[in-house]
Amino acid sequence: MKIKNLYIQEFKGLRDISINFEKNDKPLPLIVLAGSNGSGKTRILESILRYFQDYLNYKQNNIEAGIFYEEKEKNCISNVRDFFYGLESFSYCEANDPLREKHIEIKNKLDILPKVIYVPTEINFQKMNVASTTLVQEYKFINIVDTNLIKDIPSYIATKMISAILKNKNEKVGDVQKKVFNEINEIFEILDIDVKVEDISQDGKNMPIFTNSTGDEFDINELSSGEKQLFLRTLAIKMLNPENSIILIDEPELSLHPKWQQRIVDVYRKIGKNNQIIIATHSPHILGSMKKENIMLLDKDDEGKIVIKTVDEYDSYGQPSDRVLKDIMGLETTRNPKVFKLLEEAGELVDKNEYESEEFKTKYKKLREILGNKDEDLLLMDMDIQIRKKRGLKNVENE
Repeated sequence: MKIKNLYIQEFKGLRDISINFEKNDKPLPLIVLAGSNGSGKTRILESILRYFQDYLNYKQNNIEAGIFYEEKEKNCISNVRDFFYGLESFSYCEANDPLREKHIEIKNKLDILPKVIYVPTEINFQKMNVASTTLVQEYKFINIVDTNLIKDIPSYIATKMISAILKNKNEKVGDVQKKVFNEINEIFEILDIDVKVEDISQDGKNMPIFTNSTGDEFDINELSSGEKQLFLRTLAIKMLNPENSIILIDEPELSLHPKWQQRIVDVYRKIGKNNQIIIATHSPHILGSMKKENIMLLDKDDEGKIVIKTVDEYDSYGQPSDRVLKDIMGLETTRNPKVFKLLEEAGELVDKNEYESEEFKTKYKKLREILGNKDEDLLLMDMDIQIRKKRGLKNVENE
């Protein structure tokens, strides 16, 4: 299941917005929404979530979406609304519910049930003390990664380990345990991260134990803020076993080191199979790791209306962050604005050949104090001045 297109008639200030999520008539597996604050990135993610919530509950809304279904999904769907309703409510059907037979039929026809997963920006990571080894996960069509879901992650790891040991009774417990932890740690290998899940505590609490390259051990509550964001948000998605699903992620760069931001999307791509990931971001590091076909820019026209643009002329993939900020995100400068203005003013004086003036000398001295002797723009300014001086001498000699 993937979104082909989205039309928002009205939602939280978004009005009359159409977005096409296809390329060559096929839904894109990855879409990155970029733009300044207030441009509507988060609201677009929320509108997709609202569309499915309202559709599931038979509510009218001002949002329409074109949905692409995998072949098996398509074959067992006679009414899309009943399909969604059947998936979400299956677990709650009474034994004599007349719809139960239909729900069972849907589940039997589909090996993998699609999901919608929404990962908001703000997640409250509460302290975790005890993990259960018998976590039971009921299927839900709509899933929000929040405190309630996050708190089950230690239980998910412990249950996964116990389940693997019971299924592989002929193997050594240590070998089975290592396989389970390797499966979890492999997700993060691309980040070259110095933290790994290594063990389960033996104090009866069954909490996952993390280690680093120096051999230090610490529990999940002792991870740094960036490590918590990375592990808990990612493992929450993995815990939901997404396949043929839609994953909405708001600001995945939150609290992450730039090195991790450059690779975080590849981490999410490794979770599950055949998912459609839609991300809202401010990060130039994420945009610099994306091809232009995956990027959609949100901007405001002269009347203040939000418009969607694709990146046709400039490919951010592999470009440095300052170029991405300027060429895609429209940032005038990556410098401090006051320093940038001072550079501009000094440059204008050089252009007027007023580099001997007191005004220029004052500005230039201040720039040297701020930027030092190796700043690229100041070195270029020095070269420009030397060329102008030589030209001036030549002109005097010729006269």
